[in-house]
Amino acid sequence: MPVWEDVVATGLIGTDRRLVPEKLPGGWGIEVDKSIDPAHTVLTLAARHRAVQRASGLLTSCSAGSPAPPDRQPLASRAAHEILARLLSPPQVALLNLWLMAAADRGQRASGAYWTSLVMVAARTTGLDRAALAAALGDRGMWFVQQNPEWARLAKGLRPQPKQQITSEPNDFPGVGVTKEAVRANPELIMSLTPPWPPELTRAVLAVIASGQLQQRAAQYAAAVGARVPLQHYELLRSAVQEIPARELPSTPAALRSVREALLALERTVWIRIEMQFAFSGEPIVVQRLEIPPW
Repeated sequence: MPVWEDVVATGLIGTDRRLVPEKLPGGWGIEVDKSIDPAHTVLTLAARHRAVQRASGLLTSCSAGSPAPPDRQPLASRAAHEILARLLSPPQVALLNLWLMAAADRGQRASGAYWTSLVMVAARTTGLDRAALAAALGDRGMWFVQQNPEWARLAKGLRPQPKQQITSEPNDFPGVGVTKEAVRANPELIMSLTPPWPPELTRAVLAVIASGQLQQRAAQYAAAVGARVPLQHYELLRSAVQEIPARELPSTPAALRSVREALLALERTVWIRIEMQFAFSGEPIVVQRLEIPPW
């Protein structure tokens, strides 16, 4: 009787009525030992035989998939990917958009190690910039997304756009017609301006945040401002924080805490943008980071 037929017969009849064959299929790494449960030996053989059958069989009904296209864009730097990892855990959509747009602006792409995490964020929220994501994934990353049927809908919405449509170009006359008085009266007005805007408008926004008038939405507003404020105005934030006299601070602990949280959100967002700028350019950071005092 062939070896495998003997093993199968033992498994069907049962090891209590039939002994495990002395001769077992070669190359399986199993030795018959009377101290081991015979049924365990037979079941182990069956599991390994099934695994070999499934792994070695050819898929006759599956056509070959399309080959992955080559990567044309260079990878972003290690420092840039370290920032990306921080922005993905937990996902910070607004800052992720800034990272993706910075990569697209410089013609660099995200490493394949981050494709799944980025696509999962895009699948959960419409807030992630699809055009910037497509540009940062590159041709190979786009192909990767198309391979997963669960991402089919998302893949249809990922269409690379021309560079000028992904990044915002500065206005020739930014902030013309908008005064600092207007910004103080309507803080949301600053969101409609394309950076870079004049220093006096940044000072006006800082004055609004430090006044405490925004109360509970102060931190959210400050983070949105941080995503737009010109990076060269970081020193204005330093000056504003250092020059706030005690008499101008809100009098109640809750209002004071709101102001500090807003300034922290503003500084944190601007500093991440500074880190991105130097990470993508490959230059060392030459700016000293500001510490918000615990008033």
